[in-house]
Amino acid sequence: MKIYQGEELPHPKSMLQATAEANNLAAVAGAKDLYNKSMEQVCGGDKPYISPTELERRHAELRQASVKQFRSVKKMGGEDFCRRYQEQLEAELDEAYANFGKHNDGKNIFYAARTPATLFAVMFVMYVVSLVTGFVGINSVATLCNLVMGVALTALCIWAYAKYSGEFREVGGVIDQVAETLWEQRTPRKIFSKLFEVARSRIPLGSLIPAPRPRLASNNNVKKKN
Repeated sequence: MKIYQGEELPHPKSMLQATAEANNLAAVAGAKDLYNKSMEQVCGGDKPYISPTELERRHAELRQASVKQFRSVKKMGGEDFCRRYQEQLEAELDEAYANFGKHNDGKNIFYAARTPATLFAVMFVMYVVSLVTGFVGINSVATLCNLVMGVALTALCIWAYAKYSGEFREVGGVIDQVAETLWEQRTPRKIFSKLFEVARSRIPLGSLIPAPRPRLASNNNVKKKN
């Protein structure tokens, strides 16, 4: 054999370490395969939408079962050596759970409608604010609101075309990210409330409430005096 023709022979510990690594990797693959198959039964492609709380609970149970299976398999290398592969397994399971969560969110009709709903909310808020600020006389703010409303309308049209045709997927993804950020931060409501406070400071509330009309004396009272 050629390995005995050289001056140095392979160290027996290296061969043992390679065997231990292969043994642990096989255990990791088996545990991960168990997790993936079980999660497919919970929220696979043909399964209906499941609540995020329930999905997280099932993930915790299946994650624990997969780690338990990994630990139950006889492996080489010792406890400290196998702990690295257990941590690798746990990290891969968490990554797989994140992917399953995104796939499950895609089945939620309200999640799919988050982007157009956010853009519609932005356009509505900008329209109302432009009317209020235009009435008050803050023309610069009204012009800015009209500009933002036009940008939101353009983004909505591009997003709809990207989803319908499958083209410009990168642009559609950017619009989804921006809309998700606005949704989480509740930006339209914050902008509306802030500008409403500015408009209210410019217009006294009393000027918007009509003054009570004075009551006139009735004809009956006039006749009695006569």
